[in-house]
Amino acid sequence: MEIFKKFGLILILVLEIIAFLKCIKKPKKTSKENLIENEKEDFENKKEDLENKNLSIFELIEISIQPNGELPEDFKLPPKDPNGVPWADGALDGVCIYHLVENEEDIEPLKNIVFQISEGKFEEAQNNLENLDFFMISRRDSLLNWIIQEQKQINIDNLCEFTISQLSTSKNIEVIKFCLCVLEIIKLETEKDTIEKVKILALSDEFTLYCLNILKNLKNSNEEIFEIAKKVKGWGRIYSIKYLKVTNDEIKEWILEEGCHNYIIPAYTAYTCAKKINLVEILNEDKISSKKFNDISYLMNALLDEEAITGISNLEDRELLIERYLEKAKTLASAEEDYYAIITLKEYIKNNKEINNELIKICDEILNSEKTRNIVKELLKEGYGYNIAKYLGIDIDKYILEYLQDNPLKNPYIVFNISERENMEKLVSLIEKKLTLEKLEGVPTDKFYSKNEKNKEYIFLDTIIKKLGNFGRTEGKFVVSVYPVDPTASMDEPENYIGIGENLIICALNSPYVDIRYNAVNTLESWKEKGYILSNEIIENIKKLEKLEVDEELKIKLNELLK
Repeated sequence: MEIFKKFGLILILVLEIIAFLKCIKKPKKTSKENLIENEKEDFENKKEDLENKNLSIFELIEISIQPNGELPEDFKLPPKDPNGVPWADGALDGVCIYHLVENEEDIEPLKNIVFQISEGKFEEAQNNLENLDFFMISRRDSLLNWIIQEQKQINIDNLCEFTISQLSTSKNIEVIKFCLCVLEIIKLETEKDTIEKVKILALSDEFTLYCLNILKNLKNSNEEIFEIAKKVKGWGRIYSIKYLKVTNDEIKEWILEEGCHNYIIPAYTAYTCAKKINLVEILNEDKISSKKFNDISYLMNALLDEEAITGISNLEDRELLIERYLEKAKTLASAEEDYYAIITLKEYIKNNKEINNELIKICDEILNSEKTRNIVKELLKEGYGYNIAKYLGIDIDKYILEYLQDNPLKNPYIVFNISERENMEKLVSLIEKKLTLEKLEGVPTDKFYSKNEKNKEYIFLDTIIKKLGNFGRTEGKFVVSVYPVDPTASMDEPENYIGIGENLIICALNSPYVDIRYNAVNTLESWKEKGYILSNEIIENIKKLEKLEVDEELKIKLNELLK
């Protein structure tokens, strides 16, 4: 238990933002608390449903199911601890499975509760379960082994009745997980209603893993697991891929096309997907369509992303895989994903001496071809491929300016790719015309803005403010930011943008959102450190904001700026 509490904040960074957040200056304690407050507000309606309308977690999931059989993309269970770290559904268990050394915790309280259930003391057992502060993921194996050993002393009928009942009535996440774990070792083949409840709970990434352990015992287990895998997109999909068996071409094709597509990190399932579908065998096929090759490239990129988990390095036939892939790439490479894979493979081969470095020549042959340069230039016109172009030495500034001129606000993250000061001035001038600055101002609050289509003007403002301060630096193919970004975003060594975009800075200082105001102040701090003298207009706006600011830490930073 203490492990989870101690490492909660660290691990959420490892898991939820591993490819995105490394070195941006951002609010510290005060704003972290504000972020948690915002998360709490997001859950307010669901909490009201649970408490005032007396809905159980099962009922909340059931009424949220869309016509396509899936939960909404933004569906989240009410947090176990509203004042704690705002984990994504399924993430805490994922951290335990993928990033912590297995450490079975004390199950004595759960043993006592099992005996209470066995004796028919359901109400007492329920109260004790709900008041017990525990995580089922670290107790599952020990508890199930103990129940199996003590089964002669336990009334299984009572245990079954209690756990099935709690599935649909409990409002406690860990209680439901406890019940699902117990039901793993009870034959449910004929319990059709219970199986249906399990399948509904499985749609929530928080419960998918536990439900899979029940569904795998059914006669048609693989069919059921496949249906679940198609309907979950977060941690649930990651867990489902491990359980899914390739029993036909439909499943094999689906794993290639969708197995690595999840809302977390594709790398978590890359190795499993490559092994299950025998990726080398697929690359040996005589005819591969461009679409299929693009799916293969997506999987290759996921395999090569070994930041969170080892991928391609664990494959016994990795050199053969690389050879086969590059051989096909000579004729089939035509999309952004393909060229990313070739570039990343080239760097991977360079860093792994045991792999034949002659393969680097094939990478260069593909990347330096006239065909590749022409395709990449076309990608640039569509707002993609900036990292590839920079890798190939293509000047991309003009393409960015042309793209944003014709597609204002469509892809804000490409501003990170601007390199020349002169072009940044042109970009700022363009953005000032495209943004309705006065509409982006408001009374300062402690809220963080939501990164969605509705707030695209805020995203653009925030993005360019960070660029002007040379924040949002990159690692590999990603811009480091507090939210997911377009994978084409990139940034080289900091250019001097001091003094550019004062109108945008002033707009950001007057934003109702605390994260945007922080970024404006961070940029001004960065400029000031390099000798920038605040203009009278900026000083005036800082003084005005200082009087209204609701974030105490930011108020201190504003005061420091004026010294």
